[in-house]
Amino acid sequence: MSKWKYGVIFLAFIVTHLAHAEPKNVIVILADDLGWNDTTLFGNNQFLETPNLERLAEQGMLYTHSYTNNPLCSPNRASILTGQTPARHGSIQPLHHLDNVRLVADLPNSAPSNRMSIAPHTVTRLDTSIPTLSSVLKQHGYQTAHFGKWHLGASPYSPLEHGFDIDIPHFDGAGPTGGFLAPWDFAPNLQPQTRGEHIDERLATEAGNWMAEVSQDGPFYLNFWAFSVHSPFNADPDLVEHFIEKRSPYNIQRSVVYAAMVKHFDNAIGTLLDKLEELNLTEDTIIIFSSDNGGNMYSVLGNIRATNNFPLRGGKATDFDGGIRVPTIISWPGKTTPNSISSTPIQSVDFMPTLLEGLGIPLPSQSIIDGQDISNTFTGNSPDPRPLINFFPVNAVVPDWLPPSVTVQYDGWKLIRSFEYGQSERHLYYLYDLENDVGETTNLAAEYPSKVHELDLLIQQHLDEANAVVPIANPNYRSGTFDYSSIGNPAEHWRLPVVDANNAPPQITAYASEQRISEGQQTSIRFYVEDDGNNASVNYRQVTGPEVELQQTEPGTLLITGPTVYTDTIITLGFVANDSVNTSVKHVAVFIKPVESAPTVDVTSDTSSVEKGKSIELNITTADKNREP
Repeated sequence: MSKWKYGVIFLAFIVTHLAHAEPKNVIVILADDLGWNDTTLFGNNQFLETPNLERLAEQGMLYTHSYTNNPLCSPNRASILTGQTPARHGSIQPLHHLDNVRLVADLPNSAPSNRMSIAPHTVTRLDTSIPTLSSVLKQHGYQTAHFGKWHLGASPYSPLEHGFDIDIPHFDGAGPTGGFLAPWDFAPNLQPQTRGEHIDERLATEAGNWMAEVSQDGPFYLNFWAFSVHSPFNADPDLVEHFIEKRSPYNIQRSVVYAAMVKHFDNAIGTLLDKLEELNLTEDTIIIFSSDNGGNMYSVLGNIRATNNFPLRGGKATDFDGGIRVPTIISWPGKTTPNSISSTPIQSVDFMPTLLEGLGIPLPSQSIIDGQDISNTFTGNSPDPRPLINFFPVNAVVPDWLPPSVTVQYDGWKLIRSFEYGQSERHLYYLYDLENDVGETTNLAAEYPSKVHELDLLIQQHLDEANAVVPIANPNYRSGTFDYSSIGNPAEHWRLPVVDANNAPPQITAYASEQRISEGQQTSIRFYVEDDGNNASVNYRQVTGPEVELQQTEPGTLLITGPTVYTDTIITLGFVANDSVNTSVKHVAVFIKPVESAPTVDVTSDTSSVEKGKSIELNITTADKNREP
């Protein structure tokens, strides 16, 4: 008993010491268009490869419910830097590479007569009058550098005017013009070191060299905002070939080019982590990793989508969780528990106040911050529920699109308000119970009007407080000209090609009788295929999660028994139907509830006895299967 008490005191001293060892270096790693399901962080993805992201997660805390404040890049990048939602800073679309400079959102004079609302014009530059994370840190002695994509405006609105000492490659475009592989038209000052060098892998090397140069001169803040995995879609041919050999029609993601692009990005992260270890800076550096929006599921590569955000609905440029829920890791030595998981909902605007308050730096007094310090999640404390706002009043006709909208998430519920598109009332509403309907398949707005009213008040409160420019009713709308059946249907250029117009692809129906089960509980998966020629066959395979027995109890029915898991786990089955001309794919997810397991402590020593007045060294290790902090 005495040995254990002294061990606890020793550990407590170490944790307290590290927690107050300030200041810390800061690295913010931001992926472009990397979806929630585009990594191996949330399950046994059998196709993609992200070992360095897993390595980073083992150092810190993985957030399973991290949200952006807009489903497109520039607005959310502005939110990360300012701590403000797009409703406040006015950036709602990524048009910051265009010539027109607009620093304040406004409303156009008109809209097409078949649109029920007039949507705002977006801000097209990040105003330098707004304090940013970079400018505040620079004022407090940090050396600052931005590597990668910016897309918040060219000079005089570039990183150099927002508190960064250097900006490489100093490019203001939306994506890597001409592709990721050298030579790079958008980075003429970077000379390739190898043939076909990848821009993000090279930038990671440059960033590592910069850290080595400045690390002895005080704390640094590094923005590593990768170009990956935005279009255009290209990668090292050898890496593409590697994924061709792994490809399966059952996989959730099936694009070999996209898989190779994700791998390039992960390689770049590995370069940064290796450099920190080489410089002995790992324990002195805070790392935040996230993505600017959900995965791009609208771009077509051949006859498939670039990626698939399943089990989430939608993707980039949509209000559904596939567009705004993203992978996020925070590694804060001395504060975050290594290899821990938090299911607390957080949002991009939280990063700025969390960093500044944790570093003991005052928030800028001349700016309103919409985010909050989430450092209490580092120790497993769940803050009171609060509304998370996603502001996207934009017409973007991609798959699963909605009219110009705003979204609030609060206490497990999600409400989407489509401005001025109501049929029996002013606005059109979509209400989802995210706890029991992860895929947002059932709109509960008509069933729970009081919940709609409660959440809509939260939306209005934020819009009023932020003085947001919101859509208004279109006075020139011609009654009846908007086709409600068009909602969610993509524009022609975002549709998958039809292999044979005279032969419709087979249609697979597959669903679980119970979507969420516990250890030992069973659920039935029912499936069937409809085909005009009645000659389609359907096959199935498990593609994510711990391997389970797929017991076929009768034709078209599988029985699954919940395995023992210690963290929230998704088991995914892939169904493939082929009629010799067309192939169709369908996925079904079953969510497995974790088994609660007490943490374990192991105390060992090289000696079993000690003389009075002497001391011994105790080796204390702890383990938590639930990965709780």
